[in-house]
Amino acid sequence: MIQAPVQPLEELARRFAASAVPAPDIGDNTMFWVGTSLSIAGVHLLIGEGELEEIMETPPLTPIPGTKPWVLGVAAYRGGLLPIISGDVLFRQQPYSGRVRDHCMVVQRPGYYFAITLSAIERDLKFPIEERVMEHAIDSDFEPFCLGGFNSRDRFLAVLDLDKLVASGVLADAAVAGIDSTEDVDDD
Repeated sequence: MIQAPVQPLEELARRFAASAVPAPDIGDNTMFWVGTSLSIAGVHLLIGEGELEEIMETPPLTPIPGTKPWVLGVAAYRGGLLPIISGDVLFRQQPYSGRVRDHCMVVQRPGYYFAITLSAIERDLKFPIEERVMEHAIDSDFEPFCLGGFNSRDRFLAVLDLDKLVASGVLADAAVAGIDSTEDVDDD
């Protein structure tokens, strides 16, 4: 009896089906947004995982004369200098007169390396991506730098987009405009 060329393949398929292990149950394949809940200038925000380099205690500062009010100064950091920015003055245009801002978040972007003071640090959170709300009222001082957010308990947490902050140009020039040098120039 001559076998058709397809018969060995059919036999192989039958043996494979008889000994095959069922595929594992994948379960819930929900994708999550993961980030840190913190506050800047008293506004509760979220920062995406990997967006900031670290959160640290605000180090001792050396003021820099001739800079905008939101520049608190520079601090020694990992063998270099790190500009420290007041989150209150940057976003609210007024200094905070209460408790000292004990912590700041370090941000590194191409051409930018700085830290912003924080008013509170909460915890890491994760939300199903499909729960992200893109159309929600956001504090007007932060709205240009946020990209949607999530409802968490009884409040809305906007996602601060650090790339939007850097791209806005707000941080591009920290020098106060129109300040003449106080150094004496002697051409003699």
